[in-house]
Amino acid sequence: MATDPEAATGRSSRVAEREGARTRLDGLARRYYAPLVSFFRKRTHNASEVPDLVQQVFVRLAQCSELDGIHNPDGYIFQTAANTLKDHLRHNAVRKRFAIEQLGNADALDSDFSPERVLQGRENIARLTEVLRQMPERTRDILMLRCFEGLKHSEIARLQGISVRAVEKHVAKALACVSQALERDVGESGDAV
Repeated sequence: MATDPEAATGRSSRVAEREGARTRLDGLARRYYAPLVSFFRKRTHNASEVPDLVQQVFVRLAQCSELDGIHNPDGYIFQTAANTLKDHLRHNAVRKRFAIEQLGNADALDSDFSPERVLQGRENIARLTEVLRQMPERTRDILMLRCFEGLKHSEIARLQGISVRAVEKHVAKALACVSQALERDVGESGDAV
């Protein structure tokens, strides 16, 4: 069986490029890990978040296709770190605001729920959990990032390394699965879920 020399050369050059990018990223990690830890420690109140923030910087660097073209790596890396911190703080503010709203809503709604309604809600959550477990991992992850983390399709595409259109397809597929499960439950019980 003969192999196409151009295809083999193309594959070997892509492998070499990936290895070169990995080597450059490893070098950056060795050089900038401690300074990034220091950067985040000075700017966050929770020391347990620091390793995750540093890792997020390197994830963003790994997604950068032009690592060699960076003329000022110090500035680029610490600007990436600052952006990572801004995103993290914004995300925490949204979570905190949501938790406060939920506490306020829970206090207002506690007396309105009958034991039957609570049981029905728990059953619905169990069904939804099962539907999520049966989804392909990537589809489930994308749905979680979209619906629970509130990320935009473009942000999810960047994080997952896929196109925005692919993200849209995964979200549509996930919502169709959930919708089918809810319709199936309505049909079986004869009641609205």
